[in-house]
Amino acid sequence: MAKRLSDIRLREDEILQEGFEATIDGVSVMVTAVLERTCVYETPDGVRRLANKRLLMVEPEKLPIKRRSVG
Repeated sequence: MAKRLSDIRLREDEILQEGFEATIDGVSVMVTAVLERTCVYETPDGVRRLANKRLLMVEPEKLPIKRRSVG
């Protein structure tokens, strides 16, 4: 079930990596950069845009989450 990207909570030792699919206004896009409150995404026709994480819908189980190494 799709959720807003802004609703995804990561643990302190996790980071969300770029390179995943999302949907914005019903259009499937590729997220190419993840920032604090926004993401850069690429439209199907190759245009890069910036969007607030509240507008991006994602499948949580498909997100590329990486654990940070400690120390």
